Amino acid sequence: MNDQQSESMSHHPASVEVIDCTLRDGEQTPGVWFTVEEKVHLAEALSAAGVRVLDAGFPASSGADLEAMQEMRHRGVRASIGATARPLPQDVAAAEKAGADEVFMFMPTSDLRLRETLGITRDQASEIMRAGAREVLGRGMGLNVVFEDATRADPEHMAALVDEVCSDGTAARLILADSVGCAHPAGMRKLVRFLAERLDPAVAICTHAHNDFGLATANTLAAVEAGARAITCTVNGIGERAGNADLAECLAALTHLHGIEHGVDPESLPALSRLVERISGIHMSATKPVTGFNVYRHESGLHVDSMLKNTASYEFLPASWTGGERAYVLGKHSGTSLVRHILGRAGAECDDATAHELLRELKCVADERDKTGHDRAFLAKEEFTSAALAGVPEDVLISGYRRRVEEDRGRQDHQ
Repeated sequence: MNDQQSESMSHHPASVEVIDCTLRDGEQTPGVWFTVEEKVHLAEALSAAGVRVLDAGFPASSGADLEAMQEMRHRGVRASIGATARPLPQDVAAAEKAGADEVFMFMPTSDLRLRETLGITRDQASEIMRAGAREVLGRGMGLNVVFEDATRADPEHMAALVDEVCSDGTAARLILADSVGCAHPAGMRKLVRFLAERLDPAVAICTHAHNDFGLATANTLAAVEAGARAITCTVNGIGERAGNADLAECLAALTHLHGIEHGVDPESLPALSRLVERISGIHMSATKPVTGFNVYRHESGLHVDSMLKNTASYEFLPASWTGGERAYVLGKHSGTSLVRHILGRAGAECDDATAHELLRELKCVADERDKTGHDRAFLAKEEFTSAALAGVPEDVLISGYRRRVEEDRGRQDHQ
C-alpha cells in the first residue's frame, strides 16, 4: 500500500461484511433467469465460500423466488437469507412466508423518482418507510433500509430520513444505492462520510453500486474508504444494464490494495464465476479481472523474461490467491527466454543461436495459424446471446391477451 492509498483509507474499517445480490439483482439482468434448483445451488455455493448475507430474491414479485428461498431454508443454507421488499405489508408478509432472516426494504429517495415514479412527496415517502420498518420489525425480521437512487438525492433529505428511520438502531444497515451508476468515487466518499456523521454507530453503512460508467468497483471501495462497513456485489458483476460491483474484483482490491478482511475464500471465486456463467448465459471476457482466462497468462517476451526472474515483475495479484496457476504462452510476441525455459523443463539445453532460430520458426507458425476458429466462436456467441438472452417473445403476451378477450366474449354470449 502506498502513501496515497494509506491516506485515502484513514476512515476504513478493519473488515467489511459482504452481501451478495446475484440471486436477486443479478437475475434482473435482461434475459437472465434461474431455476429454483439453480438458485438454491448458487446460494449453497456462496454460503460455502463464506458470504454471510444473501439478497436471495423478491418473493412478493416472484413465486419462484419465494419457493427458492423456502428451499434454501429447508436445506440449511448457513448464510443469512434476505428478501427484497417494498415498504408494503404484502411485500413484508411475502418475505416472512419465504423464511427470510432479514429484509432489504427499498424506497426511492431522489425527488425525481419520488415525483415521477411514485407521485408522492418527501413527507409521504418518510411515513411509508417508517410504516414499512415497523412492519418488518414487528414480524421479527432484520431490517435493512435501502435508499434507492441515493446518489441523485438531496443529502440533507436523506439525513432527515436517517434520523427518522435508522437512528434508533433498529436497522442493521443503511444501503446507499447508486441506482443509475452515476456516482464517482470522490462523490461517494463525501456522501458516505456525511451520512455516517448522522447515523447511529450500530447501523452499518453499505454501498450498492451499478456499473454504467465502469466505476462500480471503484465506488464500492470509495465507500469503504469513507467508513462503509458492508458492501453489495454480484458474481461476475451481472445485473441491470451494465451490471453491479463485481464480487471478485471488490474482494481482491480489499485484500491486496487495502488489507481489509472480508471472510470470503478467494479460492472459491473461479468456480463461482464459472457457475454463474453457466446458469446465466452471460460469458465473461478472457481479460476479466481476477477470474478471467488470461489474467495469469503471459506471452510478451520482455514480460516473460522478467516474470521468470521474479513473478512480482508483472503480477501484483498472484495467481495462487484464487488457487490458480500462471502460464507462459508461446506466440508471435514470445522471446528466447521462454524458449529456453520450456526446453529446460523438457531436459534440453540450447545456445543463443539455436534459441533464436527456433523462435523465428515459432513466430512463422504463429503468424500463419488459421483464424476460422475465431469466426466460428464469434458467430456461435452471437447466436447464443441473441437466443438465450432474448427474453420471452412479445407474441406470447399478445396471444394471451387475445385469448382472454375471446374467452370473455364467449362467456358474454352464454349469458
